[in-house]
Amino acid sequence: MKPGNVLKPLGVFVVVIAVILAGTAVVATLSGSGSGAQADGEDIQGQSPEQFQPENAIATSAPEDGELSVDGDGEEKRILVDSGHGNRYSQLELTPVEEALVQAGHEVDYTPDTGSNGGFGESNYNETLRQYDAVLIVQPTSSFTDAEIAGLEAYAEGGGRVVVLGEPPQLTVSGGFTAQVSEVRFGAQDLTNEFGLRMGSDGLYNIEDEQNDNNYESIVANPDGDTDLTEGVDSVTFDSAGFVVQTGDDAEVRMRATSGTQTLERRQSGEYPVVAQNGNFVLVADTSFLKSSELYDMDNEQFVNNLLEFLVSGDKDEDVPEGSSSGDGGFGSDGGDGGDGQSSNGPTTTPTATP
Repeated sequence: MKPGNVLKPLGVFVVVIAVILAGTAVVATLSGSGSGAQADGEDIQGQSPEQFQPENAIATSAPEDGELSVDGDGEEKRILVDSGHGNRYSQLELTPVEEALVQAGHEVDYTPDTGSNGGFGESNYNETLRQYDAVLIVQPTSSFTDAEIAGLEAYAEGGGRVVVLGEPPQLTVSGGFTAQVSEVRFGAQDLTNEFGLRMGSDGLYNIEDEQNDNNYESIVANPDGDTDLTEGVDSVTFDSAGFVVQTGDDAEVRMRATSGTQTLERRQSGEYPVVAQNGNFVLVADTSFLKSSELYDMDNEQFVNNLLEFLVSGDKDEDVPEGSSSGDGGFGSDGGDGGDGQSSNGPTTTPTATP
């Protein structure tokens, strides 16, 4: 090949490259690049939409500070934590709550797995309830017997405090290679219905950035009126919230999900009740706010403080509930695992927390 035939295309290529480089330099000059140019990510007209600005693109977490504390008035109260209805929680998750109660001079007992003995190893269910001032029931998945429900109803009417925490139906997978999908449901509907309340059949979510905690399922709830349960609380966040349905006239809503909240299945919007109360009975449609990872989000710790104050501020009669419920009642009568995997002949007191 002649040298001229090689040089001509090469010359054209060089000219094209030169033109491209020159154009780039002109554009850079016109756009102000160089030492005086705006840094990457700054708002330039026609560039970097607002949602991509650094302050908007980086997720911010809710402030996490505070501490649990319960006022000690010199009167020791005994609180029983239900572990006998297939309760889905670990005792470790309740450690901060337990420590706050014990440090204030109160006693916390966990019910063991009593199998078919009925009650907590006692002769009857009501006899066991008479020993305690308050009962905390966290996400039960097994139902309560008629005798247990009657006992707890009389217990609350006689001044005993009852707090039930639950979650909407959830799917769980188990079995490894032979995986099985099963639905876990709230097991205390019959109990809560006696107090004019029920757990809704659907979970909640909110996709609005200002109305969730960095996750569409981490909804935000606000107080509905000024009560002891909402004192000092502006907003709380629930990671696995359901909603409460009022079935009786005496039950009152204490907190509602913020606007824009919807149900997961039906996609229906509303300011759904998530905390309700009927006298000495409280139902909260979530359990996640007790976990250490969520306890100090927003005003969660203040809400938990209020719940603990509610538990220890009752004035139960010593002989409530009267009579016995032997035969078909008692925590643990369903033979569930009790959540903490313990088994004994009576209530167990956790030795790790000391006043």
